[in-house]
Amino acid sequence: MHKFAHMSDCHLGFQKSKPLQEIEQNIFEKILDECIEKKVDFILISGDLFHISLPEFRVQRFAFKKFKEVYDAGIPIYVVYGSHDFNPVGNSLIELLSDVGYFTKVTKEQDVSEGKISLEFFQDPSTKAKIVGLSGLTSGKDIEYYKDLNRKDLEKEKGFKIFLFHAGIDELKTKDDAMMDSMPASLLPRGFDYYAGGHLHTHSSENYEGYGIMMYSGTIFDGHSSDIEKNARGTKRGYVLVEFDDKIRNWEFIPIHNAKYELIEINAKGKSIATVNSEISKKIEGIDPSDKIVIMKVRGELISGKTTEIDFSKIKEELLKNGAIDVKINNKQFTSKEYTITPARGEGTEEIINNILKENIGDIKLKQEELLGESGFKIAQELLEVLGESKPSDESKNDYQRRIQKSALKILRIESNAS
Repeated sequence: MHKFAHMSDCHLGFQKSKPLQEIEQNIFEKILDECIEKKVDFILISGDLFHISLPEFRVQRFAFKKFKEVYDAGIPIYVVYGSHDFNPVGNSLIELLSDVGYFTKVTKEQDVSEGKISLEFFQDPSTKAKIVGLSGLTSGKDIEYYKDLNRKDLEKEKGFKIFLFHAGIDELKTKDDAMMDSMPASLLPRGFDYYAGGHLHTHSSENYEGYGIMMYSGTIFDGHSSDIEKNARGTKRGYVLVEFDDKIRNWEFIPIHNAKYELIEINAKGKSIATVNSEISKKIEGIDPSDKIVIMKVRGELISGKTTEIDFSKIKEELLKNGAIDVKINNKQFTSKEYTITPARGEGTEEIINNILKENIGDIKLKQEELLGESGFKIAQELLEVLGESKPSDESKNDYQRRIQKSALKILRIESNAS
């Protein structure tokens, strides 16, 4: 009996805070350590291994060290690009890992003729499993590749076959992945024993007649606010372990613990700002944030008061001071009756923006009179222009941020301490 591990959507390098970087790396290390310990015959990675094609040096160093351990253990790794780690000109860390022999990319066009894309199979040396696949592109553009795929040759190939891909499948989408790009399962070639999917972040599987097992292992952690909220609600993250000989004999989803969570939810609908502030204080007092990722979700329309009267920055600071690993605040659906954006029309983008500013600036109540009326309109225009400036290629990110900050503060007539 042979076995392989299937994982996807690791998004290594996504995290910016050190505690979450450690969680991200610890989970990945644990999965690969288990693969070595369980002596799997090979590992499948269905895309989005990295969050960007060329992550920062600490991620590259970590990846090379860990993949060398897997290589030294004699375990091949078969990969396809995801929409995040794909680069149209090949400037990707996956290319480098492939060049040194740690990876085998299974997306290889054999030839393109009569408008059809033909793919070449790779055969795993020890198990003789035949593996082929397609990488993912951004914004669902990869669907065109599936429409042009030469399925006939893929389907007539004999033996144990795996199709590795990075694209959403309509029939396997859960409510958690409802907004993700997807396509019908019928675009995949028929007759494979296992379809190793990536892109959808929630684990799901289905066994369709004529197709075999379609499997999404889901993200191992990721760290997007929406994924972290799902983690807090109990969504399991991990990888899939599959046993096979001439066909799939058994498979198991292996959950990997990532962190402890605390979810704080506030419904502000029909309440005053004082009531909401009081509710937030009571809920914070009732939890122990130590060594936990805290998610605060505030939504609904206030009946009185402004959303800006809640100091979310201070709340985050206090929770971190009391031992929280990280704090995620979701207030995108938190609004107030006292101030809503009045829509406006115009002939072009610039005219629409100017009309929105003019329509709404009179509804803002501020003590600084220079920020209201015609002078406020001009300041808003100048701010938008400065904040919309793109970063020149020869300017560092830090220098760019300092320059924009200095220009914005100057427009607002605020003294800057930025050097």
